[in-house]
Amino acid sequence: MLKVGRLADYGILILHHLGRMRPARLAMESIAEITHVPLPTVRKVMKFLVDAELVISKRGPNGGYQLARPPAQVSLAEAIAAVEGPLALTECSSADGQCELHDQCDLAGRWPGVNAIVLRVLERTSLADLDRFGRHEPHVPPPLRDLMAPIR
Repeated sequence: MLKVGRLADYGILILHHLGRMRPARLAMESIAEITHVPLPTVRKVMKFLVDAELVISKRGPNGGYQLARPPAQVSLAEAIAAVEGPLALTECSSADGQCELHDQCDLAGRWPGVNAIVLRVLERTSLADLDRFGRHEPHVPPPLRDLMAPIR
């Protein structure tokens, strides 16, 4: 099964809530309470998000954490890469891939194209788009409808 890792999933959840509270700053404890993510995990994820400059950290009595840009300007690709590194579906689609079958594999040259399509979808989906998704119904965000049209 192809899936986003747990820490990246938590990172997107945290960014989503920071986007909803923007421009307010939230303490780490408040983020843990709102998201239901354990505080030690929030601390770990926040380091990735601050290092990637997706979140701004300010110390002091009026300090806390806030989203660095409006939610519409933060893509899911950025959020995932901040925590997990560059997206690579297979070894042969990663920049430093070391697959021992590469020279004999008929698909080695094809995976980078598939990887690029998935990356494009994640780059075109913003935190703001997540708010437009129905909670219990499938929804394709507006920037992806054109991309999906030929598939149907």
